[in-house]
Amino acid sequence: MPILTIFYIKLLINLGLTFGIIWTISRSDVFARWQAENEKLIFGLGFVLLRLIPWIGIFLIVNEDPRGDIPFFFYKAEAAKKGGFVYRDFWSYHAPLYAYIISLPVWIWHNSRAIVLFMVLMESGILWLTYQTYKKRTSNALQLAMIYYMLPAAFMYILVDGQEEVWFWGAALLIWRFTIKKPVDYEVGIGLLYALALLTIKVTFIFLLPATLVVVKKPVKMLLVMAAVGVPAVGFLYWQIGDLFLMPIQHTEQLMTPNLFSITRPFVETIIHINEKKSTLINWFGLLFTVFIPAYMAFKARHRHINEVLPGIFIACFVCMMIFQASAMGAYVIAYLMAVLFEVIDIRKSIHVVVLLAVNWLTVVQPFVWVYIKQPAYTSLGMFGNPSFLFEYALQILNVLCFFWILKETYRKVVYSENLATA
Repeated sequence: MPILTIFYIKLLINLGLTFGIIWTISRSDVFARWQAENEKLIFGLGFVLLRLIPWIGIFLIVNEDPRGDIPFFFYKAEAAKKGGFVYRDFWSYHAPLYAYIISLPVWIWHNSRAIVLFMVLMESGILWLTYQTYKKRTSNALQLAMIYYMLPAAFMYILVDGQEEVWFWGAALLIWRFTIKKPVDYEVGIGLLYALALLTIKVTFIFLLPATLVVVKKPVKMLLVMAAVGVPAVGFLYWQIGDLFLMPIQHTEQLMTPNLFSITRPFVETIIHINEKKSTLINWFGLLFTVFIPAYMAFKARHRHINEVLPGIFIACFVCMMIFQASAMGAYVIAYLMAVLFEVIDIRKSIHVVVLLAVNWLTVVQPFVWVYIKQPAYTSLGMFGNPSFLFEYALQILNVLCFFWILKETYRKVVYSENLATA
């Protein structure tokens, strides 16, 4: 099927999902009753109607091949299944255990579609755990869960493309739940969970660590626990493959969109030329803001317990990554989209709903347009004489503005809100 036809189909699906979200928002009383009486049935129906049946339709009936990163994931899963050693025998930009985890469904069904289904199941498991956590705090948690299933970005990037970034929130959620269940002396537990997350997902999960260390009561104890797991793991990798385990860091060198650098580049280039092949310094500069802003928020909220602020700090960390890292791309919104919906968005406020829908539509549309027009790097203002370039650049600006709005609302939630998380 032609890629342009697929894009038009995606737009129609997005439109249908948007109408579904608006209808769901208008039925708060109904969902509150369902949450009290039929939560498992409604959640299960949501999974079947909005994940399982579409997966069957796309990959079994229409027989579409998985797109996005799935072909690369399948390559890694196949190599891991054959007993290959990560980084030495096959390429991977993920943590060392990731390839072996995604090889599990391939043992059952040797097909890349199995990995997409696995991602869908993982997403739904994280959503169920998120719902179970938030239903103790709000009567509309089930309504939010169904809205999440209909968010265009989640639908497209996870169901269609099999992206794994939602695992970031899954790892943070496990850490958060541990601090809720064990509000004192939690450092050993969350240190172990954090170390396992770094061995499982991506090195970028380390961005959350500085802010976390600011709010924990015994940061040194947490670091020692992490070191007890991480140092032997790194030592074993170095013994086996030398410095090849640094391969995931190389993935951060490619300039992507949309982010603050990509929209300011036309103006930056009037002062200094950017060599895309030597852009590491730009990402290091962005890293300072990615780490400093969440850490500053954590410092401002240090009088509060970690289980009150961890979700907000997590959101701030990864939305800052998308704003300030020049290698950040739109798909990364999946990392914190679920958390934003449950923690920040108030569906009773129109502006919240508008931004939520806008960031979802933009995340689906902008990357396609950028790729379709040959991934331009806007190195001069004169390029905007091309209407296609100007349109795509405007989409980038709107996207980054949405990211800043999320950061602003998260800051207010973390620093000023006194709503306490409950066990």
